[in-house]
Amino acid sequence: MRKRLSGRGHGVGTTELKLLSRTPLAHGVMLLVIAPLLLFGAAVCVLYLVNVDRSLEHGVRERGLALVSILAPAAESSVVTGGTDDLARLFDVAANHGVLASAVYDQRGALIATRGRGLVAEPALIVAATHAQVVTSAQGRLGFAAPVQTVPRPAALMLEVGTRDEAAQAALTVGWVYIELDGQAFEAAQRVFIATVLLIMAGLLILIAVPSVRLARGISAPLERLADAVRRMAAGDVGVRIPVEASSRELTELEQGFNSMASSIAESQRTLQRKVEEATGLLAYQAVHDPLTGLPNRRAFETALEAAVAGSRRASDHGSLCFIDLDYFKNVNDACGHAAGDALLRAVGTLLAQRLRAQDVVCRIGGDEFALILRGCSREDSRRIADSLQHALASMQFEWKGMQFRIGASLGLVRIDDPAKQPADLLNTADAACYAAKRNGRNRVVESPDTCLA
Repeated sequence: MRKRLSGRGHGVGTTELKLLSRTPLAHGVMLLVIAPLLLFGAAVCVLYLVNVDRSLEHGVRERGLALVSILAPAAESSVVTGGTDDLARLFDVAANHGVLASAVYDQRGALIATRGRGLVAEPALIVAATHAQVVTSAQGRLGFAAPVQTVPRPAALMLEVGTRDEAAQAALTVGWVYIELDGQAFEAAQRVFIATVLLIMAGLLILIAVPSVRLARGISAPLERLADAVRRMAAGDVGVRIPVEASSRELTELEQGFNSMASSIAESQRTLQRKVEEATGLLAYQAVHDPLTGLPNRRAFETALEAAVAGSRRASDHGSLCFIDLDYFKNVNDACGHAAGDALLRAVGTLLAQRLRAQDVVCRIGGDEFALILRGCSREDSRRIADSLQHALASMQFEWKGMQFRIGASLGLVRIDDPAKQPADLLNTADAACYAAKRNGRNRVVESPDTCLA
């Protein structure tokens, strides 16, 4: 049973939290400020109405009971003698005290005299009264009745009669007095009080509503701007900023903190983007360049060769392909190590790049092998360039830690002017020409035997 009760309570709390979470913040703040006032006012009204109801009703009842208790003894002689003049004077006195209607009945319950507008009580209710009491409440009136009793006789007289009964000593009821008071005064007092309380509550609500609205807006407006800025930032707008306009120190610090955070995020994103671009550019460069010499690598060479072949087919932009294989490179590696070999390759790459034209392409395609694409170059110019490169490499002196080396190069040259040939065919032809140069004594240029003369 306890677990189930606990579970229900938890469910109610969760529902209340969900309802509050759906309520706009401004409305929630106003509700938190105004709701306690409304509840307090309602409680005061209920408690005060209950107390006022009781006090007003008690006052009316006490007044009626007092009047009817006074009128009953005063009417004794008139009831016994049947004198109506004395009853008229009593009725006048009662009317002066706010009695709306009054009546006197004899011992048998017959009406002796009456005054005022119609009576609301039944005679049976009136003659049943044994003491001053309320006998009816109807038509906005309260009816009070009291018995008219004779004064008890002295005990000596009772002895002469020969009885000592307590009943004989009791007073005799010879009639009844009945009066009616206006009960609407009680209701009017209630209405006046309720109207007064409502006016006071309305005034208090107006006095509290204005600062409550300002407070709610002062809290909700900055938070709404913050929430909108967070949504925009989540959508990718890192340049979003919010005006620092909050009325409270805490919200102002929150706005300033958001702007500082947004600036830091934007700066971090710019830095990251710059690094990504730099890394992307570096990767793109490394993808097509030889890390040792800085020259285009084999992938870049193959792309350039395909473009040269396509250009020769479209616009007869003929050129030449030249393979270079260094001679005696192994001697440097064996004698001085790979560091010396790497330095030699860098020196060769620099020499080749410096001796070629701007439109030509020089690549390191692997090991000690290089490839040249001579664009827009006739056969004679291609041979002249190849011979000058061969002489430059043969004349090159490489020094490493006091040791000097001379190397040469074997070059294979092939024309890029046969529309039927594919890049792979040209590569094989140039490689075969370079191998022929090696086989024929090295340090020389060999043109492909099937090259067409320009």
